[in-house]
Amino acid sequence: MKKLIIGVMLTIAVLCLAACGGSSVKVGSFSSRYFNGDDYDNAVQEVFTYFSDWEGCTMTEIGYAGDDAVKAEAEIRGLAPEQVMVLTSTFTTDGEDHQNGLEPNYTYEDYKWILTRNTTAEPWNHEDHGYG
Repeated sequence: MKKLIIGVMLTIAVLCLAACGGSSVKVGSFSSRYFNGDDYDNAVQEVFTYFSDWEGCTMTEIGYAGDDAVKAEAEIRGLAPEQVMVLTSTFTTDGEDHQNGLEPNYTYEDYKWILTRNTTAEPWNHEDHGYG
């Protein structure tokens, strides 16, 4: 039942982003030795929730950065790889000035999203985002 609810929530989030941004978000394929599909779906949902407040921005693609990126980020943060999820996305901004420091009329590619959790039983938390 939990998987069904999570799947429905992810579908709703994708549809909302598509309706607000005028296009659909491509969610990349996923394979990992650290995570299962639910872990990935929940992480993507957390990014969608955070990103939904970015007025004038339209996400077009999101995906898993890979196990190597997760391992490196986990080492930096002193966490186990199963506690850190790294996603990358592509999104565009409209022509307005953005108070969050984003450039107007720009496409951001390979924009990194870092999510963490204390245990594998807990939900993902947005930790950081950006380049670098």
